[in-house]
Amino acid sequence: LIFTGLQAQTYQEESRSEGSTLYTQCPYTLETDHYVKKVWYRVRDGLHKVFVESSPHTTHTTKGKVTIHDNSTDRTVYITMTDLQVEDSGTYYCAYHYGGWYITKTISLNVFKELHKWELDSLSVQCPYSPGTNAWCRRGDTLCNIVARTDITLTSHNSKALEDRTSIWCDTQQRTVTVTVQKLQAQDAGVYWCALYSSYRPTRIMEVRLSVSKSEYPPAAASSVKTFILLLGVLSVLFILALISLVILCVRRHKQLKGRGTWRLKAEDTYEKPEDTTQLGSAERMESPKDASEDLEYVTLNFKSQLSLEDPLYCNVEPSQAPRKPEDESVEYAIIALK
Repeated sequence: LIFTGLQAQTYQEESRSEGSTLYTQCPYTLETDHYVKKVWYRVRDGLHKVFVESSPHTTHTTKGKVTIHDNSTDRTVYITMTDLQVEDSGTYYCAYHYGGWYITKTISLNVFKELHKWELDSLSVQCPYSPGTNAWCRRGDTLCNIVARTDITLTSHNSKALEDRTSIWCDTQQRTVTVTVQKLQAQDAGVYWCALYSSYRPTRIMEVRLSVSKSEYPPAAASSVKTFILLLGVLSVLFILALISLVILCVRRHKQLKGRGTWRLKAEDTYEKPEDTTQLGSAERMESPKDASEDLEYVTLNFKSQLSLEDPLYCNVEPSQAPRKPEDESVEYAIIALK
């Protein structure tokens, strides 16, 4: 396509961050039929690239991330570009074909990187390479002040210049320029350009908007905070392990007690004499395993008064513990007569 028609009627500059969307509208003249072809194209490095064009059979066309909508009612073309990237920067034109190509609007689009860093961090930015002397400059009110630059006249291979904390390195094979800034300070925040250097004024290749925040803690305090967090994490792990061990121990103890029967031995016996009353104290509670014949059992009797040998003694025992009389035991009787 050769665009040799009228110059653009309007010109505007637009800046967008990476990932954002550009909306613009291009009105055309009343004499123009709505079905004529409209295009949205870019010129960069002297080359024309058409991104999207309308069709006589439809008013809405999308190609890639660019959409064109021709509204015949208000005779306006609406352009939408989504997910903008740095490489989308350039000069764009709205044009239509009516016996020739006519430009209705020109937009200089700048898509910039937005970076957020902390003090003492390092910054690394990769920019497109352009033949010549590449530079890294900081935008002021009117000029872009050079911070670091390369000079291809100094050496025939990849060159590297260093100024203060900033270095710049060109890779002509990969066609990239890498800028590195060490130990960022809060005052380093600002707008920077990867630019093509000239003695008159640098030409912007890519824009970077940098913000540098002060660290919440100074280096020593930050180290102490990290140590405290690490110690807190270790103590938390140890506490959890101790808690798990305690739970396991309780569960095992509960299972052991559940597998064994428990019974109480109570003795509350009272002995009465006509002239005095004697009461036996209660026996202590005792536990017995299932097989009582294998374990010793103890009963503590608390006598409140002195018992005589003639007094009877009572106690409660389990049926299995009562003495048994052998069935075959025989009893012999004898009669003795004393003269």
